[in-house]
Amino acid sequence: MPDSGKSTIINNLYHSFKSLGFRVFKPLEGAEAIQHISRSTPLYNIRTAIYAITQLIDLSHNHMYDLVLFDRCAFDGYYWMMYWFAKGKLTEKEMRHWQETFLSDFYVNNLDVAYFVICDPIVALERNRMDALITRFGDITNPKNMEILVDRARQTYNELSPRFPQLKFVDTSTMEKRVMVQHFADDILATMERRAGDKLNTPQ
Repeated sequence: MPDSGKSTIINNLYHSFKSLGFRVFKPLEGAEAIQHISRSTPLYNIRTAIYAITQLIDLSHNHMYDLVLFDRCAFDGYYWMMYWFAKGKLTEKEMRHWQETFLSDFYVNNLDVAYFVICDPIVALERNRMDALITRFGDITNPKNMEILVDRARQTYNELSPRFPQLKFVDTSTMEKRVMVQHFADDILATMERRAGDKLNTPQ
């Protein structure tokens, strides 16, 4: 969800884990890489999801890093297809097609942990105004639409979490920056330790 603290969390985690000696990579977010396609079409979110998934496939096979921090990836694409279906710009068949494409076991199972990060719309918009030079509302970042995005994030998590145990849901509304970063750092470290233990216990 926009202005929920994702970028702040990722940037701080990147520098924190690097300082601990981990090989960390932070891919360029799709929204920064894909600027030639209008955000007023489903193709934009299809393209940004494909961009992230392509990196996920490559990075999960080159073993160059201990930790890769995606801002948005496969589950984000699933989420946005719901948005465009509700807008009448995708049929249900098209929505389901793309959602299942984004959730292929070929790459989604390489995500050790994935977070749905939400924030109360009023708090999120206040954070946006503190950081932005332009304070008027946008097509996505306005109170009514932000409420819809939060509800849809909850719905998506409820739909997918039984199928994908690596999914987690975090509300940052009442978290200060330090608390947010510490929460995710602790959880990621625990996940890495668990994965390392699983590998040690797997017969070769």
